[in-house]
Amino acid sequence: MSKQDFISLYEKFLSGKCSDEEKKLLETYYAEIKLMDNQWENSLGDEDEIRKAIVSRVQAATDYQDPLIRTNHWRYSWLGYAASILLVVTAGLFSWHYFAGRQRSEQIAAANKHLNDIHPGSNQAYLKLANGASIMLHSLKNGEISGSTAVKIRKVSDSTITYSYNQHGHNSPTVTTDSNTLVIPKGGIFQTILSDGTKVWLNSASSLKYPVAFAGKERRVVLSGEAYFEVAKNKSMPFKVSVNGVDVQVLGTHFNVLGYGDETEIKTTLLEGSVRLQSAKGRALLLPGEQGVFSQQRADFTVNKVNTEDAVSWKEGFFVFDNESIQSIMPKIARWYNVEVVYQDKPGQSKLGGTISRYKDINTVLKALESTGAAHFKIQGRRVIVMA
Repeated sequence: MSKQDFISLYEKFLSGKCSDEEKKLLETYYAEIKLMDNQWENSLGDEDEIRKAIVSRVQAATDYQDPLIRTNHWRYSWLGYAASILLVVTAGLFSWHYFAGRQRSEQIAAANKHLNDIHPGSNQAYLKLANGASIMLHSLKNGEISGSTAVKIRKVSDSTITYSYNQHGHNSPTVTTDSNTLVIPKGGIFQTILSDGTKVWLNSASSLKYPVAFAGKERRVVLSGEAYFEVAKNKSMPFKVSVNGVDVQVLGTHFNVLGYGDETEIKTTLLEGSVRLQSAKGRALLLPGEQGVFSQQRADFTVNKVNTEDAVSWKEGFFVFDNESIQSIMPKIARWYNVEVVYQDKPGQSKLGGTISRYKDINTVLKALESTGAAHFKIQGRRVIVMA
């Protein structure tokens, strides 16, 4: 687990959204998380006072008893690491290190009394079965969801469903025409492991249609929205993702595809392996570290070198904005917080950048954007109004 993963998971724990499985992960990986060589940064404030406040906060939310109270030994406690990480987050993670423009700290309008109704996204999904049934996965207990003589569908955690073959299931003729669709609403995120072992993470307002079992000469799925794929290798059966008229073809690789219907570009970012992009008007080949962008307006591909970590930051629990306009940023916020964005005034053309946790209150995110002077915001119910 990376340091960034740990920070994201710990923040999720503090917000009360951690599953039992994720809490176990925190305890399992604490020994691997070290920060600043365990040296305290004086600029953060008095170590003992801040640490006591954090310990008190955690104890108030859980029945957990901090071993530090008994041992008074900061270095080897998972809570010590987590607390130090939280302090670094407090001091730096929310500081938008790329932001240009004036630094301002105005309060978002009095209408923000409705903010308590707007929460960050969480594990939410609906599964549409081949027989037309629709299952709300986030309210379902772990265990078998559905199955046939060939393939079983199981919910294995709060965030994941899996497809697995029964004995001799590969040879069953009953599964070749069955398809399922995993639908992620606004404010949701979910993962599935397909029957071939391919792992797929789906972002908010996305859906993926796929065969229950793959057969024939290729493995084809249909995406709407954004997803990150770790494709199981099978040279004899290439994996293809169809998204808004673009095909992404791979043999076995890690990549991210962004293709929402309300956006004019389809972006494929390659982390590992190689992929071929194809549309009715052209094609492109991607190597690791490259992003292929298909413009619906120009009907062609461009290929650029990018920071791949930025492209998959949503999966790790972060917003990362890199030289983006308010018009580009706001749809991401709208999908994750399940709000409507309305423009009262035309925002400026300032290009902004920065990193902030997706599990922060929407108020924190909007204040960070406001501090750049690029726009101001007012909230009415579940509507975010953008003002100059």
